[in-house]
Amino acid sequence: MKYFVFLTSACVVFLSCKNNKANSNNQDLSVLAKIAADTANYTQIQWIDSVYNFGTIEEGAKVQVQFKFKNKGIKPLVLTEVKAGCGCTTPDYTKEPVAPGKEGWVNGVFNSQNQSGEVHKYIMVKTNTTNSTDHKLLFIGTVNKK
Repeated sequence: MKYFVFLTSACVVFLSCKNNKANSNNQDLSVLAKIAADTANYTQIQWIDSVYNFGTIEEGAKVQVQFKFKNKGIKPLVLTEVKAGCGCTTPDYTKEPVAPGKEGWVNGVFNSQNQSGEVHKYIMVKTNTTNSTDHKLLFIGTVNKK
């Protein structure tokens, strides 16, 4: 019986901590979304590279692509949403605001399984930037069938 009470208590503590973290992440996203929605907080972005050619690969290979950007404005730059154009790409990105003059990145891992020929894929990025809030990052290459 003592073991059951202990196990139940441990589960309750674990789940409450996990929920606090989830709520914290939702609050962080909410704060970033509010910053991005206020045009007074808009800044300028300069993509150091927005098109990546990965060359020729064999079907089934995974390729990591990286796009870098610089905050050219005077306010923190926030990436509010980053989405891959298809299920074959998994994106990751700089999650914290990028200070003026500093650089950030958007990565994508492209899985070429069931792909062949010339491919054109993209990652969509939403930001708090005056020179456009929507940015399309392209990566291209050729996938040889096995």
